[in-house]
Amino acid sequence: MPGGTAIRLLEVPQIGSAQGRGVVGRRHWLVVSTVPATMYGDDALQEGIRELEWVGPRALAHEAVIEHFLTSEAVLPMQLFALFTSDARAVEHVVRNSRRIARILLRIERQVEWGLRLMWDPIAVEAADGARVAHTGPARRRKVISGADYLARRRKVRDQSRALLQRARADANRTYRAIAGEASEARRRSDIERASPGSRLLLEAAFLVPSRRGRAFQAAVHRHTDALERSGIAVSLTGPWPPYNFI
Repeated sequence: MPGGTAIRLLEVPQIGSAQGRGVVGRRHWLVVSTVPATMYGDDALQEGIRELEWVGPRALAHEAVIEHFLTSEAVLPMQLFALFTSDARAVEHVVRNSRRIARILLRIERQVEWGLRLMWDPIAVEAADGARVAHTGPARRRKVISGADYLARRRKVRDQSRALLQRARADANRTYRAIAGEASEARRRSDIERASPGSRLLLEAAFLVPSRRGRAFQAAVHRHTDALERSGIAVSLTGPWPPYNFI
């Protein structure tokens, strides 16, 4: 963290319960760094978080530490700027919430997150349609059409685009259900999909996947989405990430 010391590991007391028996008997650590109050006290923090240039490097540093420990059996990220006045207070926080933490650790143990985004790409569809029109021959392209014919064609194109978009949304729904079957858990971010009216975003989803199945999961996603890319749907798969959407 900018201005802070190198990271340190604090061992915490036993975490576990009857509900979280999978984590009983294992050692758990807090990954911490000491930062100066002059830079991260309440007043300084409130001022800093208003500036993207200030938050950005700190968010990247926070993420880098989390990803460094991603190969651990389980890593539970705290929020950016989770601050405590001492090591003892930080450990006390974990102990006080040990049952809830145990349940989360059991859930995400040896699991990582993959993100999938599907976007409707009308430009790709128009390009494909343009290629088909090009094959109709120069004589047909030179044909003069009336204003009424032009408007009728525009309406037809608009109606076709709406139908294609509706079909794309149905394809995205089917794809989500299919890929969810390849994961331990799945979360669809419908709030993001509906963030703006008329959005071309068809799917924003996160999948919790066993670390050992990373390549198999990627192959499954490619298998389920190959036809989508040929029909004007842009596919973006990212990961592996810490399981942010499952804690």
